[in-house]
Amino acid sequence: MFYFLSKTVSILSDAVFMHGFLLTALLGFMLLKRTRKFAVVGLIIVSGASLLITVIPVGDVLSHPLETRFEKPKLSQIEFAGTVTLAGSLDPDSYLERGEMNVWGSADRIFAMLRVASLYPDKPVLFTGGDGNLTERGFSEAVVLENWLDESGLKTSNMYFEEKSRNTHENATKSLEVVYREWPELAKKPWVLITSAQHMPRAVGVFRQAGWNVIPYPVDRSTSNDIHLASLNVSDGIKSLGRALREWVGLTAYYWTGRTDAWFPGPQDPGAEN
Repeated sequence: MFYFLSKTVSILSDAVFMHGFLLTALLGFMLLKRTRKFAVVGLIIVSGASLLITVIPVGDVLSHPLETRFEKPKLSQIEFAGTVTLAGSLDPDSYLERGEMNVWGSADRIFAMLRVASLYPDKPVLFTGGDGNLTERGFSEAVVLENWLDESGLKTSNMYFEEKSRNTHENATKSLEVVYREWPELAKKPWVLITSAQHMPRAVGVFRQAGWNVIPYPVDRSTSNDIHLASLNVSDGIKSLGRALREWVGLTAYYWTGRTDAWFPGPQDPGAEN
C-alpha cells in the first residue's frame, strides 16, 4: 500500500507533470465559452510562475541544502565493511524499447561503484534496485547492469546485485537481507552508502531506520555554493524544481510513515552503531 501511495504522491508532486497537466487543462477550458476567462487568467498565472522559477533558480535553492547535507569522505581514511549503491542511473524505456543500456543523469553512482570495486577487491560491493514503476514490465536495473558489466568484462568478483527492490525503503530492507544472508558478521559494521547527493538525506534516514550503520558517500551533485539567476530555460527550471520537490515531499512522507529516523537526517559519527 505504501509503495502505491508513494509513487502516486511522487507523480502528483512532479513539477514537469503538473505543469503539462495544468497547461493542457487550461487549453481545454479555453474551448468552452463560460470558462474562457478563467482559462486566460490561469494561463497567465502558469506562464508567469514558469518564468519566475526559471529566472530565480528555485529548484537550485531547494536542492542545495539537500546536496550539501553530507560531505563526501575519503574512503582511504575510514574503516568500512562494504558499499551499497542505489539504482536510478539507467533509462528503463531505452532498454524496454531497444534492448540497450543507456545511462542518464545519475551515472556517477555507477562510476563510484566501479571505482570502489576496483580499489577494494576484498570488500563486498552491493548494487540494489529493480524497477520503480507502478506496474510490472519485465525490467530490473540490477539485472540489466549486471549483464552489461559481465559482457563488458567490467564485473568483478566482489560485486553483488539485489534485483527486486522498487523504492528506497525496499533498497534498505532487501539489501540488509542480502547482507545477513551472505556476510552476517558484517551486518552491524559501517557500510558506505552511494547515491546522488540530492537523494542522500532520505536514503540515509531510511537505511538507518532499517538497521544499517551507514557512511554517506554522495555523488552526482548538480548545484554550486553560489546560486546565480538562471538562464531563460523554462524546461530546465521546471525539471530542477521537480527533482527538489520530489525529495522534500519524499522526506516528509517517509518521516510521517516512520520509514526514516528523522525528517531531515544529518551527519553522525561514521563509526557509531545504530
